[in-house]
Amino acid sequence: MLQAGGRRPRGRCHIITFGCQMNEYDSLTMASLLEESYVLTETPEDADLIIVNTCSIREKAEHKLYSLVGRFKRLKENRQGLKIAVCGCVAQQEGDRLFKRMPHIDLVFGPQGLYRLPEMLEQLEADGRPVLCAELREDFSIPNIPRGRAGLDPVRAYVTIMQGCDNFCTYCIVPYVRGREVSRPAEHIVEEIGQLVDMGIKDVTLLGQNVNSYGRKGGGGMGFADLLRLIDRQFPGIRLRFTTSHPRDLSRDVMECFDSLDTLCEHLHLPVQAGSDRILKRMNRHYSRQEYLEKVRLLREIRPDMVLTTDLIVGFPGESSEDFRQTLTLVDRVRFAQAFAFKYSPRPGTAAARFKDVVPEDEKGRRLSALIALQERIGLECYRELEGTIQEVLIERVHPSDPGMLQGRTRGNHVVNLEGHEGLVGTYQDVEIFQACNHSLKGRLQAGDRDDNERGMQKESPFLRGSDHEDHTDARTCDNP
Repeated sequence: MLQAGGRRPRGRCHIITFGCQMNEYDSLTMASLLEESYVLTETPEDADLIIVNTCSIREKAEHKLYSLVGRFKRLKENRQGLKIAVCGCVAQQEGDRLFKRMPHIDLVFGPQGLYRLPEMLEQLEADGRPVLCAELREDFSIPNIPRGRAGLDPVRAYVTIMQGCDNFCTYCIVPYVRGREVSRPAEHIVEEIGQLVDMGIKDVTLLGQNVNSYGRKGGGGMGFADLLRLIDRQFPGIRLRFTTSHPRDLSRDVMECFDSLDTLCEHLHLPVQAGSDRILKRMNRHYSRQEYLEKVRLLREIRPDMVLTTDLIVGFPGESSEDFRQTLTLVDRVRFAQAFAFKYSPRPGTAAARFKDVVPEDEKGRRLSALIALQERIGLECYRELEGTIQEVLIERVHPSDPGMLQGRTRGNHVVNLEGHEGLVGTYQDVEIFQACNHSLKGRLQAGDRDDNERGMQKESPFLRGSDHEDHTDARTCDNP
């Protein structure tokens, strides 16, 4: 049936996302690709198309996929025409095995295939046969997709600047499911940020498996520091962030951008993974404990108020009690504001999955508990040092569980809860921090609403230390990053 004017009525699409910010960005890209044909719906029961965007970094995410998609079988039996798609890293890893395990699936496609989603849906509608797109092409380039409003946060957004990875850490499956490293042209990145700014976005995070290697393949010969400077010139009113950074490739040129660029927020996520040189070598990380600590020292020399967060794996094959102790001492020395801590679990196809000297699960659990306890103490101490300070807070939303409260974020990426009215969402406000909590800060607005045009870049913070260095927690328990 056609609508007036000859257009097909829009269907309803429900997208479920597991995993990292890259997957969140991919889901928004799919929403943009489908915007003319589908409207997003909040529940799968209302959908004509269900897309499950998967993550294979952690074993639990895979188990959630099979359980969730299994439940959709009855939904499909009761709803004529419902289509189910599985995409992302598990789709890339498993390919047509997903059709054999769950025959009610209609589409399976990997991270490179998502850009062909409208074409695949047309093919499915034409012949009714399941569609598979799980190739990884060496000549892959990231298409330039105009950003739509569907699913977009009103204040914050991610922008992918590169895809894939060439590092081949022994625990990590990313190179096998997202392919080799490729960078987007700088003009495409700037164009996308411009679209987001026009839609009211004020906080932009640049995404890549290793943003510090931007430009090595693609990017028009521009390096990462050059890209940061370009964005700073083009969009002086935004907050700019990036993730993830491989410590080996973090250059002094990039570090100095934290001091010279007003848009670049003084927060860096710098995954260390382990504090032992022996384990770092087994992980194929290409840096030593001392090299990591030296980069932390330089960062804090260049930007004394730098807020550092990290990822850590415990129980990696062969990790001894002494290796783990060295991780604890590194955490105590660096004093991360936040750490995401994970128990190691083997991923099929990775080098570490073949290692025989496995750490028992109960020992992994004990080590993880000890690491979390240490990080929670350090994190709360860091939060308490913010009490009594005035912070520039970007108000992001009405608090999800209390309509009389707002939630915002400091330049250092700390979540702040405060009283205020909905009209402040999307504005910068000066907020006095009066209480530190385990996962956030409590604050109060300074007298009078702040004029966004007069926002200043606050550069004083009590995070100065004499040592080497989808809310905000001190540590989180998962399997591995």
